[in-house]
Amino acid sequence: MKAYEYLAEILPDGHLSIPEDLKSKLSGESKIRVMLLLEDEETAWRNFAVSEFMSGYDAKDAIYDKL
Repeated sequence: MKAYEYLAEILPDGHLSIPEDLKSKLSGESKIRVMLLLEDEETAWRNFAVSEFMSGYDAKDAIYDKL
């Protein structure tokens, strides 16, 4: 089994979008496994906070890692 990961959009008709490069790998009889991972608001804020905190980290800050 091969795995591909991408961010999909839910189309107005309720279907999920599939990137063109993946569509070419599928045939009309392809069977696929779909897993939906939905970010809740708390997870999104936590990820944002971590990314913002780490964006301010500099190699010079490594001196404090050993305290």
